[in-house]
Amino acid sequence: MQIQKAIYDGLDAVEIKTPKARLVIVTQIGPRVAHLSAIMGKGGKSETRNLMFWDAPKKYQRGDWLLRGGHRIWGTRPLADETEECYAADNAPCKVRVGKRGVTITGPKMDAYGVQKTLTVNVLDDYTFEVDSAVTNVGDMLWSGGAWALTATLPKKGTTYGIPLGDQSAWDLFAIVISKSWGGHTTLVNDPQMQLTENCLIVTPKGREFKRMVQAPQGLIGMTDPVEKVSFLKQTEYDPTARYSMNCNLAIYNGPGNFMTEMETLGAEKTLRPGETARTSEIWALRDPVDWKKVVTLKI
Repeated sequence: MQIQKAIYDGLDAVEIKTPKARLVIVTQIGPRVAHLSAIMGKGGKSETRNLMFWDAPKKYQRGDWLLRGGHRIWGTRPLADETEECYAADNAPCKVRVGKRGVTITGPKMDAYGVQKTLTVNVLDDYTFEVDSAVTNVGDMLWSGGAWALTATLPKKGTTYGIPLGDQSAWDLFAIVISKSWGGHTTLVNDPQMQLTENCLIVTPKGREFKRMVQAPQGLIGMTDPVEKVSFLKQTEYDPTARYSMNCNLAIYNGPGNFMTEMETLGAEKTLRPGETARTSEIWALRDPVDWKKVVTLKI
């Protein structure tokens, strides 16, 4: 395993490389994971494309906030999963702390909101990472909300996304929330991009804007690229006693024209005293291609 300074899209960054994967976190802004690829072939001679969407031309923005893409931390508020705070610009340099198995990147204080974001990535094995997205109350007042972990991926032709639904228990429940319109965006209720099997929600992006929020006890969402022959999976623990936005712990969003597909894990909302932290801890894994139609349960 190697951890070293790098330049990515003209930005200071840290690169984590194992014999089977390469991950790049930009540190000049963010914090954001900008790149994730699998290293394949005998002796690691080939590498897949970047599985993440990264907006190098800076085409998508809202005021001073740049979408950029990659993986970012979104601080939500109770009863409002999207607020001005979510779109606060994160264009300033971060602090970097390198450890034995990974790196911690801390963004500057967001003085207007009294919070600070921290992203920690540790290597578990050649194919697997622990990714912790955290929001800390650095003010002297109470703060309430949750830490969402949003990962913008780049779908190619034939890419499929899946969310295993129930837990196969005697009381096997799940929920799907559909936002027909929100903030100038829309999604169809009867959308042909979505398929439901008995055990899985499957999305095949076909160019139309699409969003679903899901309460799924397995806490797993993933993509399968049939050309690169790899799946990228994210999983986080679900707490049935916690409060989640719309009572959902996962979400998937597809942008118009398939410019990106976001895999989102939603952290539980809570009240933070000064110095306390809300976090969403995920396991990321690169795996052999998953056939979502055959999935019943799936665990990294």
